[in-house]
Amino acid sequence: MRALITSIISLALLIGCWGIFYHYSDENLNGIITECEDVVMAAIQNENWDEAYDTFKEQYKIWHEYQNKALYFLDTQPINTADEEFAKTLMYIKAKDVSNSSGELLALTEQLRVLHENEGLHLRNIL
Repeated sequence: MRALITSIISLALLIGCWGIFYHYSDENLNGIITECEDVVMAAIQNENWDEAYDTFKEQYKIWHEYQNKALYFLDTQPINTADEEFAKTLMYIKAKDVSNSSGELLALTEQLRVLHENEGLHLRNIL
């Protein structure tokens, strides 16, 4: 009976930690995606490079804070891929390249969406 109670408590603790991380992840990733789509993309299309660079750099800092915590819960491959997308996008913005920076930004936001969907508690993720 002790083993059963210990198992139930351990499972509840595991699910609780995952739930807290999922909520934290939801806020951070959705915030990054929204900021990139609304502010950074508009600045790139208007060729307002200073605003695009500053805003994207701030999102990159938020990403690094999130990344350090996400490595404990998620697979490293999608995190590393998203980090590469961040770096490429930042360099394209710095180079003032409209087509490449907007394309990489779209790829990055899609990568972040997939990353968030893959961590959710869905039947397709369990099977």
